[in-house]
Amino acid sequence: MEHFFQNPGLREKAFLGFDWQFALTDSRDFPGADVPWRAVQLPHDWSVDYPVDESAPSCGSGGYARTGIGWYRRVFSAVVTEGSRYALLFDGVFMNCDVWLNGQHVGGHVYGYTSFELDITSSLREGENELLVRVDNSQQPGSRWYTGSGITRNVYLVRTGSVHFRTWSVFVTVPEITGDRAKVCVQAEVLGAYDQPGLTLETTLLDPDGQPVARDCAALAPVAKLATHQQLEVARPRRWDIDSPVLYTALTRLMQDGRLLDEMQTPFGLREIAYDAENGFLLNGRKVIMQGVCLHHDGGCVGAAVPPAVWERRLKKLKAMGCNALRCSHNPPDPALLDLADTLGFVVMDEAFDEWHHMKGKEFGSNTHASQGYSEWFDACATEDMKAMVERDRNHPSIVLWSIGNEVREQSMPDGWKYARMLAGLCHGLDSTRPITQACDQMKAEPYPATEAFLNELDIVGVNYVDRWRERTETFFDEERHEHPDWLLLGTEDIAVNGRRGDYDLSAEATVWGPKRYDARMLKAEKLWKYIRTRRHVIGSFMWTGVDYLGECFWPDKGSSAGVMDTCGFEKDGYYFYRSQWKKDEPVLYLCPHRNLNLKQGSIYPLICYTNCASVELMVGGVSYGVKAYEFPNQGMTREWAHFDRPFAPITTNDLHLSWDIPFTRDEVVAIGRDLNGQEIARAVLRPAGAPDHLEVLADRPQIRADGRDVVQLEIALRDAQGQLVPDHDLPVTVHVEGGELLGMDNGRPDDQTLYRSCCRDTFGGLACAIVRAPRVPGEIRLQVSAPGVQGAAVTVSAR
Repeated sequence: MEHFFQNPGLREKAFLGFDWQFALTDSRDFPGADVPWRAVQLPHDWSVDYPVDESAPSCGSGGYARTGIGWYRRVFSAVVTEGSRYALLFDGVFMNCDVWLNGQHVGGHVYGYTSFELDITSSLREGENELLVRVDNSQQPGSRWYTGSGITRNVYLVRTGSVHFRTWSVFVTVPEITGDRAKVCVQAEVLGAYDQPGLTLETTLLDPDGQPVARDCAALAPVAKLATHQQLEVARPRRWDIDSPVLYTALTRLMQDGRLLDEMQTPFGLREIAYDAENGFLLNGRKVIMQGVCLHHDGGCVGAAVPPAVWERRLKKLKAMGCNALRCSHNPPDPALLDLADTLGFVVMDEAFDEWHHMKGKEFGSNTHASQGYSEWFDACATEDMKAMVERDRNHPSIVLWSIGNEVREQSMPDGWKYARMLAGLCHGLDSTRPITQACDQMKAEPYPATEAFLNELDIVGVNYVDRWRERTETFFDEERHEHPDWLLLGTEDIAVNGRRGDYDLSAEATVWGPKRYDARMLKAEKLWKYIRTRRHVIGSFMWTGVDYLGECFWPDKGSSAGVMDTCGFEKDGYYFYRSQWKKDEPVLYLCPHRNLNLKQGSIYPLICYTNCASVELMVGGVSYGVKAYEFPNQGMTREWAHFDRPFAPITTNDLHLSWDIPFTRDEVVAIGRDLNGQEIARAVLRPAGAPDHLEVLADRPQIRADGRDVVQLEIALRDAQGQLVPDHDLPVTVHVEGGELLGMDNGRPDDQTLYRSCCRDTFGGLACAIVRAPRVPGEIRLQVSAPGVQGAAVTVSAR
């Protein structure tokens, strides 16, 4: 049994994730003796513990996942100190939970994506305590995508003194910043201060190196609920930016006659944001195009209980692609994701809801059930949930925009503006430093477009799929720009270069979402990027999506292939299109498809090249198939007639990719990328792969923390004798782990219905991945992978 608060002290926040028992039931009553309990660790998503089922009530919208009602039980020991306050802090429970401590109901929470705190001071006992949590995710289909089920985010046991800072009340703002100084305001709320003389508030600002750079001390009045406000100044500020994401810390201390009562450490960034109808988004005074991706909250094989290291690996790959902006679709994220955005250098649109008062249909996957959803609780819970999102997240410098909703039905209703005004007012009241938006998918839609009254309630007009209706397929935001030159315009969700990894079917037909063939699926995204890149007034665009996600699918798939990376985090072809456009500081040269296609020898097929080189020459079997090039943005004359700043390239297309029709042979294909001076700066080679020979396994890190929570991620590849990836001959791979715990395996194939917890899974396109959790004691984690008929591989990772 784990013991808490054995040492006297002040504020303590203890992780409460180990040693839980879990039971899945179909009843809201406590499980009877016939219901089995099993050991689990939090965060936990029970939906990935069970097979997907075509008849599941969650339907295709929810990824055909098992939902229902789950019970969690935890026994722990605590030392209770008189005069202390105790609370449970949940980062997220999906959904509709109730909590009991020692048989007393201490509270509950509906929305699965917002954090909440429950005061347990009167229920906590000295010694042994029993904690019960009931999670009810039985009302299905309840979401348009996979939600997961359970205590899917961290939970903590928190102790403070009776006089303490209210949770999430410390708020740091930067009202003014120049090269010489930055003004910093620190607000906080103190509870329990009634009839408490001698209270003072001391705030010290620490620079990114941990050195104090400013300090303020103020006396406080002895009232029950006290709002404080301090102003400090930092000399020679180091600005937070996407290229230099440095963080300061506000150390806020509550004192009484020199004795410390409470202390909060709040990371924040010194940065300036502005939005301009002429120049879009300005970060620290310079124009920045939001080169964004939308992200759902699941982590593939771990479901909705995502270890931070999984997000870190994904975000680092997106950063390498040139992405600088994230949209949290369509709900407040795990706090760990925002911490990573702060430290890695992304700007973030934090989003509250996918549904307001009026319910949306959950139509994916042959839904035969009546839809459920957050609209059933919106009137009762929206204010609380909006406050929870904004107060919890408003100190993150990465967040530059609040979204009050996504594609809500109210946008087209005569009185819908009233809901927008209410939610916008809540946001502005809690944080006046950031604008608000709503992602509208009914701009100029027929027959029920978004109303102008609704759009005028938004600080920024967010538009989903701006190219969807009539002439906007070509003109995008031009009409809005002409009709409302004062509007701030943002593409909150747009078409991407997506599709299933390794899908090179040339017979695929186009859909309403665009071309599906690999040689055409980039065309709509190219046209959009040309527009965004050349219109200064457009803030940017968030493409759908950065990573594949579970749900929103049709059987036999269990997830969507909308991402530029799959659920394993493996890059698809579309990833390299964005890298070629968004990363100009390094050469990009990528060829697809591979040379193991199921084609007849001599067949002519299109070879695609994503590049930012000035020109590319293609060689097949040593024979040149010509030099091709594009230029974007195209340059015009400068200074005088016929003068150009850069040499001309041999432009052959107005597309943002290059293409050759070549014969399918066993020959080597070589692409040579050159700069404007004709010098080679990059080379890409495609060779046919031979028969599978061996497995390769790579760990994302050589060392992880021995805390029972950190994870190592394994990339598994099937290779031929020459080390070439074998994309067309998949084999079942078995992972054996010693010294750690296998959390799951994946291969990125949406219709592979193998249980994620299985230790055996086929490769897909020659690739698979595994996630292994660290032990709670230091040691070595030994990982072995094997497959029939090929040589296996092993790797050792230290847990320290």
